[in-house]
Amino acid sequence: MNNKNILILTNGYTGSKVLQKLHQLRLSPFVATSEHTDLRKKPCGDILSYSKYFQIYEISSENYSVSKNILPKADIIICIDWKKDYFENEIVDCPVYYMQPSLLPKYRGYGAVSEQFIRGVVYSGVTIYEYNGVIDGGDIIYQQEIRVENYFKVSDLMDRQADVTADFIASLYKGIDYSRRKQQEEYAFYLPKIRKNSKKIDFNADALSVYNFIRAYTFPFSGAVFYFKGEEYKITDAALESWSGIEGRPGEIVAVNDYGIVAACGEGSVLIKEVEYNGQIMKSLMINIYDGEILI
Repeated sequence: MNNKNILILTNGYTGSKVLQKLHQLRLSPFVATSEHTDLRKKPCGDILSYSKYFQIYEISSENYSVSKNILPKADIIICIDWKKDYFENEIVDCPVYYMQPSLLPKYRGYGAVSEQFIRGVVYSGVTIYEYNGVIDGGDIIYQQEIRVENYFKVSDLMDRQADVTADFIASLYKGIDYSRRKQQEEYAFYLPKIRKNSKKIDFNADALSVYNFIRAYTFPFSGAVFYFKGEEYKITDAALESWSGIEGRPGEIVAVNDYGIVAACGEGSVLIKEVEYNGQIMKSLMINIYDGEILI
């Protein structure tokens, strides 16, 4: 069956990238996004900016019953960066698919992208599953692995995940059918909806862990932070300087070079190349720093 009436519910960076790719493919699904601007607007821009290419509906993000009367009839609903319990206890006339930015059953819940970077995952991916009332627990419709290169930032992975998702949606228009499979519950685990730990960098960790933590919160997320002379700085670009060895006290500035500042970690060091301070992006060399000072 060719699914010509596809409805995408989406907010945020990945959703905008999916719409960008679908527009390039000359596909025109219906799109719905949150009427609340704090949910809809992200650093990547407003989903409504695509309204000249797609028919976009602004709806409540609370639950399906509040908005279903204004939504178009669809053969399939696909949720990208959308409230996971939106359809809880709801009756829907068509299948509902969710996109999860991980290889389910691992990394269920919110914050999956950052968590995978923090844990140093080498193979992430995209899972499309059918909603069954269990958050991220439905049958897998489609899954594709993506290698996380050691130079990736968050946006690099999310761009690839958006491409995979858009290609999947395009395949539905071509009438491709997918066999479904149950998730292996013995490998499943959930992430907390809101991470309780701070985005403050712990330089006591080894350099690889510090580097992974920094890149876990790069654009489109708000950034990992450190404090210098009582002021907060967000790191927007960094690199692994050295893997091992004791180069100084954790957080100590041990070198300044043409590329940025080198900060010692519990073992090894990281190169801080670019920071955000008071909303302005600047090279880290613009910070008034001297060897031997500590980034808290």
